[in-house]
Amino acid sequence: MPEFRSHVEASALTQAQRATLVDQAEILIEGLYVHLPLKRAMHAVDPLQSLRLLRSRLPLLTEPEFHAALQRIFLGLRDLHTNYILPDRYTGFAFLGILVERCVEAGRTQWLVTKTFDHLTGDPDLVVGAEVTHWNGTPMAIAVERNAAREAGSNKAASLARGLENMTIRPVRMSLPPDEDWVDLTYRVGGVEHESRLPWRVFESTSDVGGGDADAGLPTGIESPASHLVGLDLKTELSRRVKRRLFAPSSLKEEARVERSNLDVPRSTKAQQEAGILPTTRPTELKARTVATPSGTFGHLRIFTFFMEDRQVGAFIEEVARLIGVLPQDGLILDVRGNGGGFVVASEFLLQFFTPRRVRPEPMQFINTRLTADLCGRVADYRDWKPSIDESITTGAPFSRALPLYSENVVNDVGQLYHGPVVLITDALCYSATDIFAAGFQDHSIGPVLGVDDNTGAGGANVLTHEDLRADWTGGPLRPLPSGAAYRVSLRRCLRVGDRFGQPVEDLGIVPDETHRLTRRDVMEDNVDLMEAAGRLLAERTPRVLEVGLGTPSNGRLTLSVQTAAIDSVDAYLDGRPVGSTATQDGTTELDVGVAGATPDSVLRLEGFDGDDLVASRLVPLQ
Repeated sequence: MPEFRSHVEASALTQAQRATLVDQAEILIEGLYVHLPLKRAMHAVDPLQSLRLLRSRLPLLTEPEFHAALQRIFLGLRDLHTNYILPDRYTGFAFLGILVERCVEAGRTQWLVTKTFDHLTGDPDLVVGAEVTHWNGTPMAIAVERNAAREAGSNKAASLARGLENMTIRPVRMSLPPDEDWVDLTYRVGGVEHESRLPWRVFESTSDVGGGDADAGLPTGIESPASHLVGLDLKTELSRRVKRRLFAPSSLKEEARVERSNLDVPRSTKAQQEAGILPTTRPTELKARTVATPSGTFGHLRIFTFFMEDRQVGAFIEEVARLIGVLPQDGLILDVRGNGGGFVVASEFLLQFFTPRRVRPEPMQFINTRLTADLCGRVADYRDWKPSIDESITTGAPFSRALPLYSENVVNDVGQLYHGPVVLITDALCYSATDIFAAGFQDHSIGPVLGVDDNTGAGGANVLTHEDLRADWTGGPLRPLPSGAAYRVSLRRCLRVGDRFGQPVEDLGIVPDETHRLTRRDVMEDNVDLMEAAGRLLAERTPRVLEVGLGTPSNGRLTLSVQTAAIDSVDAYLDGRPVGSTATQDGTTELDVGVAGATPDSVLRLEGFDGDDLVASRLVPLQ
């Protein structure tokens, strides 16, 4: 790290450039930052006064001191959406050569080495499974808590999770630099204590801070540009990519193999078949497999991110639909641990696949200020919010009307595809669009949320970059930032629906229905105890079947062949109008429905009931 520090100190910004950065930060936080009242109340921070003090001290600060001071102001907001990203010469990741994960064994918290780069550590005793006891002489629990205090997690669970991750790997452009040039590690292997000194190293890695583009493959009915639909913890996403490159190079080879094959349905390798893994066209974002547990054999779909590097949201959605159709139908484990979010529509669109009810997308609000009124008046995509912002002059309302980012029809266009029970696994690194996905999963009563932490990361906003805002906001107050520096800001906050209607997601997050603390077997043996816990929850619930075959229309009538299991009755609707109903038993039942007046765009909706409870549905296009 010494040579890194000398390099950046020699490339200082001018005082005028630093002043520009402070001025633009003040505009964003005072005029656009939607969480400012909440952050002031929950964390007792005053970022605007901090920026004023920083401006007054600019002549006294060195380059590293200036960047550290500005970063601390943003980190103090405890909002992973709202960031200061250093100039582009600060490239790469600082890395110790190991990864450490937390688990609980016999009621005692342990920190285990789960990945190593042997040629970087230079210590043959420092192996996977080693238990770290001290960090620079400090007991590990205290060291993690101290490092967590430097991070922007919205709640204790999120801060601890990010603090632990940042102890071994951190993006240079988005983190405070390590205080030390090396770390003295004390660890145990087989009851024997060892010590090792690990130097910080910096390696090059690209940092895409963009949010989207107009060419993204979005679902039908979306009129907003992709950059307006992002909910992403960029730091977690960048760290995920780097860890994949360092510790899972086989997944990169699999991605290249899939691209070369150019098949709609990729062929599985022998190793994948032996591991129960289903090949996927989207290995960057998805991993699907079959898991055997004492409670039964179930599908396991890991969703690593909702941010598609190629921006092809539609292709991602189609691949999820394909995978859940070929995974076991008796139960599905949806696993979004470590998912920092991405495109909000990618997460909310998936919810309909698992519920018979119509999905309500989470509504979003602006903060009411003079600048948000000006922004919404100049940018067409935001104009629906402007009347309520203007009304706030007389009403005094702090926030605008809450409106969804897109029509409700967008996220109900396909309907339920999976009729078995579903459990969702979360952790404290889930953020933003993944928080929204977990909130929607819980708010629509799809199934239990099983958390390995007490909360999700609690990122409740739609995030825009300073550059995207400046490009959209012709005539606005935003100016170019120097030397490739960048800002991101929480522009619109999201609110929950259902029984928690109106509750913000920011800082509060999603509290799981059940909790499972990761064990040593989980950390070292591919989450075996976690899968067993999820399997038990699935086995307590009832798999359903609702399949439909269409006959040939005749004289305005149509006979449906309805295959059901664990369903007592089925009602049919044509374009929302009731057209038929029948009692059912397990097996196949014929249902005669009226289709007079149907158009090529008409859709049949079948709803299956267990007693009075709606338990399954299916959308069936007539063409």
